[in-house]
Amino acid sequence: MIEEVARVHGYEAIPEDVNVPMASSTRTHRDRVLGKVRETLIAAGIDEAMTVSLVDEEASEAFSPWSSAPALESATAILRRANRLRRSLVPSLLEARRNNEAVGNARIELFEIASVYLARAKQLPEESLTLGITSGRDFLAVKGVIEAILARLEPSAELKIADYKHELFKTGRAAELSVGGERLGFLGEVNPKALKKFELRGQSTVAELRLEVLEKLASLVPQAAELSPYPAVSRDLNLVVDEKVRWGDLAATIRKTAGPEFESIEYRDTYRNPERLGQGKKSQLFSIILRRKDGTLTSGEADKARDDIVAACGKSHGAQLRA
Repeated sequence: MIEEVARVHGYEAIPEDVNVPMASSTRTHRDRVLGKVRETLIAAGIDEAMTVSLVDEEASEAFSPWSSAPALESATAILRRANRLRRSLVPSLLEARRNNEAVGNARIELFEIASVYLARAKQLPEESLTLGITSGRDFLAVKGVIEAILARLEPSAELKIADYKHELFKTGRAAELSVGGERLGFLGEVNPKALKKFELRGQSTVAELRLEVLEKLASLVPQAAELSPYPAVSRDLNLVVDEKVRWGDLAATIRKTAGPEFESIEYRDTYRNPERLGQGKKSQLFSIILRRKDGTLTSGEADKARDDIVAACGKSHGAQLRA
């Protein structure tokens, strides 16, 4: 295009002794955040995809978590019947998944960073930059990838999970995600009916996150912190809780109760056995790491912290220490 403009204007009319202005460029905060997000996803074995911003009506109605307003329509369809500006990246990624299955790709792990378009009354549409993921892994594996993204951007960020129901997802395998009191996005395993609707043969877990929230929480300048020279003390706990109790809620109670010596918590395993634990029960095995900054933590102090945790989890979640 530049060459054509120059030809029409006339090469002889373009001066050769004019200085070309140059200015140094810098990466914006958003650029650095997106770089960290991409690095984390690629390291997790997920490839970046690029899909068109228009979908057909059926795909548009399949999933729209950010807005219930009707999709904006284009007068000209880019692809066959694709005349709706997408309100979610999930339908586009599931179609990309179907295309990969059609050509026999055995491993399909995709993410996309792009805008969704949400209609607003008497205003220009809201263009929200989002991150979409489709994976052949299960709910917990994709949740781990999202937690890895948060850890890369802000190690102290805690992912909160709430139940989420939608006809696209399996019951009990979908969640609304939040961090820092803001809604971050959605995560769920696609149910068999929806897989059939998108003509998919294999299972898929999808997620969609708002990049604006990730930008706000990101702390990209490394911070130094003083380390305690004293040894850590660990205690293993095995708590029996109702099936409906989420690990995230249990972990939040543990962090709140453990006291100033608390350093970290490590999830180990979930065990289910109706004969030993009772119907509708599960046991959560985890370890807590305790450390003092001004001296060595005694065994009695560590045991007290453990007992306080057991009591708090019993009060808040009906948990019982498994013998």
